[in-house]
Amino acid sequence: MNKTTKHKRLTLHWGLSILLFVSFSLAACGPAVTATSVPTEPPSVVTEDQFPNPTEEPQVTTPTEEPQPLPPITILINESPWLAGFEALVNKYVEETGNQVTLNRTPFPGMLEKSRNAVQAPESEFDILTLNEQWYMQFYADGLVTPIKEIDPNFELDPQVIEYEWATRWDPELGYSSENGEIYGLPINGNIMLFFYRKDLFEAKGLAAPQTWADVEAAAEALQDAPNMYGYVIRTNPPNWEFQGFLAGYGGKLITLDEKTGEWEVTINQEAGQKALATWLKLGTTYGPPNYADIGQPDMASLMMAGNAAQFVLVGASASDFDNAEKSFVVGNVGATVLPGEMAGSNATMSGIWVLGVPHNLPDERKQAALSFLNWALTKDAQLFYAQAGAIPVRQDVYEEMSSDPTRGWWMKAMADSTPFIHAQPRLAETPQIIEVVDRRLKQAVAGEITAEQALAEAAKEIHKILTDAGYKVKPLAE
Repeated sequence: MNKTTKHKRLTLHWGLSILLFVSFSLAACGPAVTATSVPTEPPSVVTEDQFPNPTEEPQVTTPTEEPQPLPPITILINESPWLAGFEALVNKYVEETGNQVTLNRTPFPGMLEKSRNAVQAPESEFDILTLNEQWYMQFYADGLVTPIKEIDPNFELDPQVIEYEWATRWDPELGYSSENGEIYGLPINGNIMLFFYRKDLFEAKGLAAPQTWADVEAAAEALQDAPNMYGYVIRTNPPNWEFQGFLAGYGGKLITLDEKTGEWEVTINQEAGQKALATWLKLGTTYGPPNYADIGQPDMASLMMAGNAAQFVLVGASASDFDNAEKSFVVGNVGATVLPGEMAGSNATMSGIWVLGVPHNLPDERKQAALSFLNWALTKDAQLFYAQAGAIPVRQDVYEEMSSDPTRGWWMKAMADSTPFIHAQPRLAETPQIIEVVDRRLKQAVAGEITAEQALAEAAKEIHKILTDAGYKVKPLAE
């Protein structure tokens, strides 16, 4: 049997999670601020027939009243580039419904601790928690957020809402997110990877948007003109999330679950991993800037905006910066597409999303008020507004409609095209430990301290031990 997680276990692997957010997020780091949006109470409405017509016989009438606002809710939300869009969405909800919402804005390093404290209290101070992909599973597995159907037995998720390889669900038998799991959380930020490239330079050289990593290397060779233009830039600080995109494009994963047997296998060091790491290292060390061993997302974005990078993989939320005339020299010259793969059609993109969950330790009326907001926020109209406010929506029909938007269409279409190729990061309570191993070993490889083969072999051994020590059923490592 697979490892069984105790219901509402309160031992969370949260320390490493805090350190590892930078694997895929662009969280801001300013001081925590709490803001409250207080709506105006809707006026009472008196109907025209409230009083009898003196020429007619008096009739008994019942005044019609506006629906009473639901109990106020408080949402724990991380400070991030998409926060302004979320604030706009909340303000629209307050305006339309008259329901009061308080936002507790918190820098990322404080998010997990606040969430943990909330679900361990007799009653949570927050009605909605914003949970990061690298640790939401701890809250699902331990029953610390409420299954949505426990709040509303008739709840059905709109099929246009993207589930990001089942990030919404948890299967307690498997101890993992799966299609057959129960819905515990709902997505609110749909960040995935996109492949960005200088479309003006590609067109000048007669190059099409890359479909394979061989296409990427050929373009890098054609466009390389260091130090003015770097043919390709890899993200190495930290490297794990981007590498997982390469790995998925070669058909591999860090770890693989056999859902029939509940048995895990460490697969990072298999053939797909070897090909992916060889490609990633070659692109970064051959065509990247001299500091290729220490490049983060902000560095990559800066290189593109300065006109010094030809192509790279970056989170979709970065797109708007490239068209910001106040800081970009390449406005209108950047294209976006689905991440390439080993061959055309084997494309892959990694999710790096946030989900919203309702704490288990709330009275029913607070849970109902929280779900009312979640239901409203995921409607098509709300998500269109959300996207136009600068956030990353979570509905396929919104991406498709926004694909023709004159400002954002160039990258919204790439998002729409990417959703069939979404791959999940490992979703275990031990994920932070696994990610730490991958980051450390990849950094050693890119710095030349160990070979690519050694990096994968050592990472596999460490990951195997993590899973075995945690009580999972794990296949022996391949020789």
